Amino acid sequence: MTKKKNKAAVLIALIAVISVCKQQQQNYIRAAGVVDGEVVSLKSLVSGKIDRLNFNEGSLVRKDEVLVEINADKIFTQIKSLDIKEQEIDINQNKLLRRLSFLRHNLDYWKSQVESFERLREKDSISGDELEKARLKLKEIETNLFEAEQSLRELKVKREDLHNEKIRLDLLHEDFTLSSPVTGRVLDRYMNEGEAVMPGIAIADILDINSLFIETFIEERELGQLSLGQKVEIFVDGIEERSFSGEIVLFGREAEFSPKYILSEQERQALLYKVKISIDGDNDIFKIGMPVTIQAEARFSGDRD
Repeated sequence: MTKKKNKAAVLIALIAVISVCKQQQQNYIRAAGVVDGEVVSLKSLVSGKIDRLNFNEGSLVRKDEVLVEINADKIFTQIKSLDIKEQEIDINQNKLLRRLSFLRHNLDYWKSQVESFERLREKDSISGDELEKARLKLKEIETNLFEAEQSLRELKVKREDLHNEKIRLDLLHEDFTLSSPVTGRVLDRYMNEGEAVMPGIAIADILDINSLFIETFIEERELGQLSLGQKVEIFVDGIEERSFSGEIVLFGREAEFSPKYILSEQERQALLYKVKISIDGDNDIFKIGMPVTIQAEARFSGDRD
């Protein structure tokens, strides 16, 4: 009788444990998910031959790191041509400045001569022809001075045009060097050194590792038991000794049917809503396309804060 009683007690205890475990499991929602992220395409804005590619598929690249250098010899030639034109402007400007100095000196001299001749003419000390010649000479110098000053202003405009053209070429030259827009992992490289690239053509795809998230689908009846900002546990196959944490950041606005990575017939028949979960750190562990399992506490109406 004692053995039978002990067996009965053990059986009752086992049933109780199973019942408690089952009840605990029912307080959590588990779902299959997959790791996803934002993929940025590295594209050229200009055409040219690729001189250097500073990465390979799988490379970890940092934001603003130079990845591609496109041949910019034509740009350098144009910049050198502008430098030569700028030197010519400097030479012509120096000539004009010297001429202006000479003309202004002559202008002062002939002004004083005309004034002197006018006084002498009043006294009939010189002829009217001599006074008229002095006035014509003064007029000639004034005209030459005006033209020289106008030429100097034109040189100033040309210098400004050259300066603006240099700025344009410098900005254009920046387009011949492509930097990584994000810190991430190179998923695909589509071109090699020596190949010609055209504007808008993708050279590589880069996964932004700071944008990794988990996408899962939750049954309609379970959706009301979750909330935005709720913390969830993330389990990765092959890493049984620990779990990772995340946070619910988005619920899908429209119902969908089961995604391709849910296989059972029972789940295929369920109406599902997409749930997006951000990952708290540990981004190096997660890889795009990696299957994971998420577990979230079922927050029934009576359990909400």
